[in-house]
Amino acid sequence: MKIDRELYERVKNITGTDYGVDYPKERYEGDGESNVIVYDNYSIESMLEDLILEIDRLEEKIEDREEDIRDNYKRIDPASQYRV
Repeated sequence: MKIDRELYERVKNITGTDYGVDYPKERYEGDGESNVIVYDNYSIESMLEDLILEIDRLEEKIEDREEDIRDNYKRIDPASQYRV
């Protein structure tokens, strides 16, 4: 399977995981300046699983923040803020 090098770098940065592009088994399509990496299906599957885990983690973080806001913050009218 082929994956764009820029996409690979984005996935690597998001998940914080190096999927072994520097290993000798990796092959690059075309000339040395190509942006396509040939990858095995297992590695691509691992990347997708890691991205899904990261999405789940971020969604949970958003839900926690929203719950914290609902539970702990109240609107303060301007008169109270300026002691009028």
